[in-house]
Amino acid sequence: MKNLGTVLAAVFLAVVLILYMCTFEVRFTEVAIKKTWGKPAREAITEPGLNFKLPPPIQTVVVYDKRIRILEDRTEETRTVDGKNLVATTYTLWRITDPARFHTNFPAGEEEGEKKLRTTVQAHKHAVIGKRKLEEFISTEGEVRKIGEIEEEITRAIARDASNQYGVEVVDFGIKKLGLPEAVTTAIFESMKSNEEKKASQYTAQAEAQAAAILAQARAAESRILAAADKKVQAIRTEAEGVVSEYYKKFHEHPELRIFLDTLNTVAEALRYRTTLVTSTKTPPWDVLDETAPERFAPGKLRTDATELSGIPEPQPANLAGPE
Repeated sequence: MKNLGTVLAAVFLAVVLILYMCTFEVRFTEVAIKKTWGKPAREAITEPGLNFKLPPPIQTVVVYDKRIRILEDRTEETRTVDGKNLVATTYTLWRITDPARFHTNFPAGEEEGEKKLRTTVQAHKHAVIGKRKLEEFISTEGEVRKIGEIEEEITRAIARDASNQYGVEVVDFGIKKLGLPEAVTTAIFESMKSNEEKKASQYTAQAEAQAAAILAQARAAESRILAAADKKVQAIRTEAEGVVSEYYKKFHEHPELRIFLDTLNTVAEALRYRTTLVTSTKTPPWDVLDETAPERFAPGKLRTDATELSGIPEPQPANLAGPE
């Protein structure tokens, strides 16, 4: 019985060992390729699960991670077509899609493939940036910057080589950081500042020209309005002077009326406010308040010689023009 147990245990261990040597598992994050006598199979195993193989050294298995990886390029200077140095840092998202081709090109492993992909990225980055101007990367005008277009061009170039030569799919590529060497940063920004100041001067000149045109139009309109107003004033003044001259003719015919009206006007002005007055009604101009005033100012009763009318100016046409 003891020998039977030993035999059974040995058989079980042998079966386990054989299964271990003849099976392998592919996880859902992996792809695998079987190699027969060192030659990789044409088709990879991409479905997860348990798979069988012949024991080594007849068949071996190489497993690769098929998840997306990120490759960040080192920061380095690149010269643009207009002779400016540009510091650019890029990133590349990639994954293995053809394990057989990848293994054939990089039998040493994934690190070798990543190193080769980095070299490809750098080569295409320098080639594309070298055909572009600095203002296409750094500019205050949105329509001049073409970073998206540049990224797409580099992506297509890398993806073509990576797929055809390495069995790698480039999922995405982008420029992570842009900068300028310290030696030229100041000169670049001074040039940009000068360009913006020129634009500001142009905008200021245009605004001043428009303001001058608007002011000239306003002054022309003002002149037209004032001329029309002056013409209207002259017409009113002429009409008023004609009316006043008719009144003055009446005053010449009846001087006693003029004197009476002037006297009333003087009294009305003096008594405009609350006033207490002690005087004789015989004293001019208060004599207009005397009960005999109507008789004294009646036509034919008023003396019109120089002594009686002294101090009373001759009526003149009213000046309606106002002060100069």
